Amino acid sequence: MLRTSYAHLNTIQKGCFAEAYSKMAFTLEGFEVYDSEYDDRGIDFVCRSPGGVFYSVQVKATDTTSNQTNPFIFESKFQKTSDFLMCAVRLAEGFRPSIYLARGSDWGGTSECLGFNANGGNSGAYYEMRFAKRYADSIELHTFADYIHRLRAV
Repeated sequence: MLRTSYAHLNTIQKGCFAEAYSKMAFTLEGFEVYDSEYDDRGIDFVCRSPGGVFYSVQVKATDTTSNQTNPFIFESKFQKTSDFLMCAVRLAEGFRPSIYLARGSDWGGTSECLGFNANGGNSGAYYEMRFAKRYADSIELHTFADYIHRLRAV
């Protein structure tokens, strides 16, 4: 049985766990998963759908206990294309991890849970996935179980 306690993990460990967990989720859905040699361009891995479409995937771990519960990608590492995926792995104490997916091209669409902060502070602008209760209906469209079918169908 998978442990569902994450409080003892540091930020790096949570990120590594989220990346491994998401790779396994894609593999179980019939995708081929390829590691990137370096993570200097904001791509954690590449996956190939059963239909032959390749996706560049950036994984972000988030939890419900820290100040930063909305995963984000800086504008310099983000691609607003249909083959770029943001994969957010949400870690909540006592529960299995939840995975949420969005294509780069989804930003600017109708999903309220996908935001762009042009005034991102000292580090610059960023794209984010919002988990506040007011975005609950919107974020449900991006759960792994629902979204993976859209990626497989292409």
